[in-house]
Amino acid sequence: MKQRSPPTGYARLSSRAARIALLLLLVATAVFVGVALRGDNASSWRRGEEGDAALYRAEINRIRAGEDYYKAAAAELPSRGYPTRSIFNWRTPLPMWMIGKLPAPFWGKVLLIGLALGVIVLAFGIMAQDEKHVFRSPLGCALLLTGTLMALYGGDSYTMPVLWAGAFIALSICCYGVNRPWLGVVFGLAAVFFRELALPYCLLAAGIAWWNRRWKELAAWFAGTGAWFVFFGWHCLRATEMMPHGATAHSQGWLQLGGAGFVILTAQMNLFLLELPQWITALYLTAALFGLAGWDTPLGQRTGLTVCLFITAFAFVGHNFNQYWGCLYAPLLCFGVARFPASLRDAFVAGGFFRRRIRQKC
Repeated sequence: MKQRSPPTGYARLSSRAARIALLLLLVATAVFVGVALRGDNASSWRRGEEGDAALYRAEINRIRAGEDYYKAAAAELPSRGYPTRSIFNWRTPLPMWMIGKLPAPFWGKVLLIGLALGVIVLAFGIMAQDEKHVFRSPLGCALLLTGTLMALYGGDSYTMPVLWAGAFIALSICCYGVNRPWLGVVFGLAAVFFRELALPYCLLAAGIAWWNRRWKELAAWFAGTGAWFVFFGWHCLRATEMMPHGATAHSQGWLQLGGAGFVILTAQMNLFLLELPQWITALYLTAALFGLAGWDTPLGQRTGLTVCLFITAFAFVGHNFNQYWGCLYAPLLCFGVARFPASLRDAFVAGGFFRRRIRQKC
C-alpha cells in the first residue's frame, strides 16, 4: 500500500460540510486573486529594506560610538524624513542597543540566522512527527521557511526589529510543538520586547493558557506582558522627551482599512513570492489558510489562530509601506501551505469526489 499522510480535520467532515468547505475555498481564492489582479497595492519591501534598515544601521553605529539610543534616534529620524510626533515611529531600543553592544554588528546577523535555523529544524521535526514519517510536507515546509527566515536577512535587513519578532514568534510556536511551553513563553515575550506589534500573539497565547487551565503558564504570560507595559511606558517617556519642536506626523492615521489588498501584500513577505505577481501570493495565502484550518491539533490551532489574528488586524491597520509587518506571521503560512495537499485530498474524499479512484491507488 502506498504511504500517505495521515488524515486531516477535513476527513471527519460530512459530505455536505466538506463540499461547503471546498466552495468557501473556491470563493476565497476568487476574491483574493481578483483583489490582487486589481494591482492597487505595490510591493514596498525593497524601499523599506533600504530606508528602515539604513536608519537602524545608522543608530547602531552611533550606539557603538558611545551615544545614547534616544539621542541617536532623535538625530537620525528627522534627518531621514521620518515623522516623529507619533510614539510608534520611535522603535523600542532593545534590538539596536543589543546589536550595537555586540563585538561587531555582523554577530547580530549570525544570531538572527541561528534563530532562523532553529525554527527550520524544529518545524521539520514537528511536521515529520505529525506526518508519521512522510517527509514531503516537512521538506516543503522547511524549504518555504528559508524564504521567510533566511533569505530576507541580506544586507542590513537583520537590523529590522520586525524580523527578530517574527523569528521569535515562530520559535515560540515551535517550542509548544515540542512540548516546551516555558521556552514558548520566553521566546514569545522576547518577540514583543523586540517589536510591540507582537503583543497580539502574547495576548492570544495567554488566552490559550487560560482556556486550557494552565495557571502557571498564564501567570508567566501576565508577568511578562506586565513587565513589557512598564518597559514600553518608560520608552514612551524617553521618546517624548527627545521629540523635536514642530515634530510632524503622518498625514493619515494608521487605520487604513486596506482589507484583502494589504493582507496579500503582507503575505508576500517570502523571498520566493516577492518578485512574482501578487495573484500568486493570493493563491499561496488561500492554500495556507485552508491547510491550517485542517491542522486539527493543539499546535495547529495555535498556529492558525495566530495567523488569523494578524491578518484580521492588518485588514484594518497599516499603510502599503508597512508591508514588512507580514514578517510577523509569514513563517507560519509555510505550515499551512505544506499541509494544503493533504487537506485538499481529504476534503475531496469527504465530499464524495474521487473516492473510488483513491481507494484503487491504495
